[in-house]
Amino acid sequence: MIHGDHSFFLVIEGLDGSGKSSVARWLVTVLLDTLGPNVKLTFEPHDPSCAGLFIRQALMSKIRGGVPPNTLALAFAVNRADHCDRELRPFLEGAQRSPRMLVCDRYYLSSLVYQSSPELSRDGVMDLNSAAIRPDLTIFLSASNRTCYDRLRLRQEGKELFERNLDQTRRKYQNAIQFLRGRGDKVVEVDADGAASEVLTRVIDALAPHAPRWLEIQRPLPTEPVDHVFVPTETTIQTVAEANLGSQTPRNPSDLHPLGDFVQSLRDKVTRAMWALPFDQAATLFLDGIRCKGYEVRGRLPWTDLDAFELEYAMPLGMRQHGAALVLGNTQRYDMIVKKLMADPKVKTLDRMSDFLFVFDANPSHLINTHYERDILDSGDSASLSPSLTVLTRSDLADMVTQTALRHLQRERPLAVPEPRTLKRAPEDCVPRSVFEPSWRVAA
Repeated sequence: MIHGDHSFFLVIEGLDGSGKSSVARWLVTVLLDTLGPNVKLTFEPHDPSCAGLFIRQALMSKIRGGVPPNTLALAFAVNRADHCDRELRPFLEGAQRSPRMLVCDRYYLSSLVYQSSPELSRDGVMDLNSAAIRPDLTIFLSASNRTCYDRLRLRQEGKELFERNLDQTRRKYQNAIQFLRGRGDKVVEVDADGAASEVLTRVIDALAPHAPRWLEIQRPLPTEPVDHVFVPTETTIQTVAEANLGSQTPRNPSDLHPLGDFVQSLRDKVTRAMWALPFDQAATLFLDGIRCKGYEVRGRLPWTDLDAFELEYAMPLGMRQHGAALVLGNTQRYDMIVKKLMADPKVKTLDRMSDFLFVFDANPSHLINTHYERDILDSGDSASLSPSLTVLTRSDLADMVTQTALRHLQRERPLAVPEPRTLKRAPEDCVPRSVFEPSWRVAA
């Protein structure tokens, strides 16, 4: 626990098929009403560290000869340490400025269940994870075997290494929970049978006695979580940029400090606007940003019920690359949805889709933007590479809008920049070649 009065770290755990990922996402969506961008959702295993990629290969049985349990336990521990150092701790420490809540789908309770063995005790597993941040509360979703099996079947996913004996796994969870309680961890069990709205209400009730005073949760209406059906709007990055810029113009600076303050103020204003933006407008900006990068956004992919759009990119000599843009709804998790998309037997009707895939996740997830690993896909008579995947969030939209606003301001009123080597400009296109690199930055 760090900054206990100003931050709260919640872990959602459960059996495969218990609905933990959907509950975690829906809970964070509810928390957005009061916390806005000060609530984050993350999950483990955490990509794209080398350990994370190794774990993903191991879980999908792609490593020849298998992986010894101790090796896999070490990989999870390294992956978690990296997750804590680069993602969890920096976010929670930001609570010194304003209260923050972090929700994690799986954590070290899962390691105790899946990595402990006769050769590696629970104490040994925790020794490997000694650098991990202790959660303020862990909620374990306890679902019946029938519920888990039904939900797994509905997800239409291939079972991973650990989904073989539900009863044995349940006993391991119960023993691991008692072990953690003996070490001082707060672990609460919640019945996960029934409708998703009922489960979420039970989770909120279980969270309330342990939550800090500053945390306010509006109870959701008693309905099932419904993923947005995306309806494009007339919103564009250019119009949003100009609206947020307004009449603000910095004075021509004699040094970089006034300009830096102005850029930071503009970025903060745009970020708040992006979190308040309705889903349809945010998703429209996502597609507009892709369009500004030179991709042609075509119609919806007709062979899937997902909000997916065909993309084309013109190459020299008349060559064209093909890909897709995917918009996620409230309760969807990008790794699960991408797997569903690529597993669809109709995907091979778009045989050149292996070039690229852009995913927009409007939720406050702490996701990795680019996966450097590309899997081999079996397409019957031939094989192809999985898409080069890029995940964009509302924070990335804020970067796009801020960059566009600054370029608009530069055209309207050029700024006096004393040292060109110190302040760098992006190319004069709609969006920089990398949407993750700011168009203005102070050199280190």
